[in-house]
Amino acid sequence: MRTPEPPRHAPTRSTWRLSVRPVAGTTTGTLGEDILLARHGDRILRLRQDHRAGQTVATLRDGTSDTAPNRINGGTLALRPGERARLHWTTLTQDGDPEAIREVRLLGRLSVIWIVASVLLCALMAWGMATFMDPSAVEDLTSAYFGISPAGLPDPTADAAANAATAGS
Repeated sequence: MRTPEPPRHAPTRSTWRLSVRPVAGTTTGTLGEDILLARHGDRILRLRQDHRAGQTVATLRDGTSDTAPNRINGGTLALRPGERARLHWTTLTQDGDPEAIREVRLLGRLSVIWIVASVLLCALMAWGMATFMDPSAVEDLTSAYFGISPAGLPDPTADAAANAATAGS
């Protein structure tokens, strides 16, 4: 039979002075801190945030400094969707690459085909309803679904029918 081992003590953590911030021991940080740590590692002496410019500034051991943006897009203002689409469109069309122009034309053709098919399908459904369905059935279909009577008022019989159906179950 083995004798139990004495309990192990957890290693004590050294206390840092208030003026020194550990670089490698930080738990959360900004994107700029991560970029600078990847670039310079142990050569970083101090990190500070430049909130006005939206970047992190690192002072290195040799006295130089380096900066990195805290945003993925480099700290520039975010573009609105219309501006982003216009910028993408101009880069595609001004590139002069024949394959890019072919892709744009293909996307345009597919979009036009999709729109035409959708409009034709909706028109065919409306024609079929007008031709083959009884007008009272079309009115019941469109008004009873929303619980509104033909006069535009809430239909009390729809609520009564729903209550009777649930009470009977």
